[in-house]
Amino acid sequence: MKTIKLNQVTKIEGHAKLHIIVDNGIIKKASLKKWDDLPHITSRICGICSPVHAITSVRAVEDAFNVKVSKQSRLLRELVLIGGTLQSHVLHLYFLTLPDYIGYNNALEMLPKYKPEIERALRIKKMGNMLVDFLGGRDIHPIAVVPGGLSRIPEQKVVNDLLKHLNLIKKDAKATVELFTSLKYPEMSHKKLLAALSGGHYFDSNKIIMCDDKQCYPSRDYEQHFNEFFQKGSTAEFVQIDGKSYMVGALARMVNNFNALSGFSQKLVKKHLIDKTSPYMNNVAQAIEIYEGILRCVHILENLQLKNEKLKPINVRPAVGIGAAEAPRGILFHKYSFDKKGICVSANITTPTSQNLLNIQEAIKQRLPAILKYSEEEIKLEIEKLIRAYDPCISCSTHFLEMKLEKNDE
Repeated sequence: MKTIKLNQVTKIEGHAKLHIIVDNGIIKKASLKKWDDLPHITSRICGICSPVHAITSVRAVEDAFNVKVSKQSRLLRELVLIGGTLQSHVLHLYFLTLPDYIGYNNALEMLPKYKPEIERALRIKKMGNMLVDFLGGRDIHPIAVVPGGLSRIPEQKVVNDLLKHLNLIKKDAKATVELFTSLKYPEMSHKKLLAALSGGHYFDSNKIIMCDDKQCYPSRDYEQHFNEFFQKGSTAEFVQIDGKSYMVGALARMVNNFNALSGFSQKLVKKHLIDKTSPYMNNVAQAIEIYEGILRCVHILENLQLKNEKLKPINVRPAVGIGAAEAPRGILFHKYSFDKKGICVSANITTPTSQNLLNIQEAIKQRLPAILKYSEEEIKLEIEKLIRAYDPCISCSTHFLEMKLEKNDE
């Protein structure tokens, strides 16, 4: 018998391992990991979106083994999801988007003149960290979210501390809405399909895929309509819905789940999200989501009667599981296949950034004619604003944009 172990697989993000056993020329084993390892591994895909990767992974495992968790577990997980959204949105808005619109290269340059704004952003980030840490076990890569429920139930003192800080942070969330609705965004109408999960609460939907306020199909059937492919010259994966590009993220969520928002947020949407065909309005939608998230957390925690619960039992079997959740930047899918021992034999993860890529490409092509008269530096800034409006994964956005411009004015 020959055993081959790849402890590190290079040229991919993260630290994948593979275990292969060959017995007399016959492959006995070629597996990734068991079902209970997957949430911990997949949360490492991203340091920003680790809470939603962990929860989506858990949902896929529970879907495969037909596990239904308690209402308390669903609510506590929703709080972790909101914490992750606060962490991500505030970083994107204050540290990546805002410098573009007030004439700075980065937040450090802003600090002398915009210290109150930076401090506000850090307070909201800390609030997101507290939600994920206190309920998920760590402020990144949460470990308490496991198949069958949560591995620990918070004490009432934790709930009281969170409520105290959430109520204090409301004024910062309100100021965030005021700031990002006051910025002057470029005028652009890029009418494309807006897709989001629905069928639950605003931050906790996963049953149905909605497209422009019309029900498309169950999220479990996504592979029948979502076509994943590669383009020549790119290592990134692209996704289409039934052959068409589409946009996911905060703007898509507000269009498709308007009725699930609180009355206060509905008023903000009606007042500030007039043109829902502009990708730049995704920034405004994220600012509103920060406020909505704070309100939702307060509502859940004020009405939560905590009780000790055991994890739901897991009965392993050969099965396929699909999990879906709304990540800060759009829909996230995890799909796993398991053998009879619960070993994951195949996995497919579809991220929101890959779903937005084709739409970003098309939006840039539409935007370019209006800005070609600008200098090369100005063109670069305008294109960066547009790309950033989609809030692509931060590990991508911090390293762009290498632009090569060839003009022939003859």
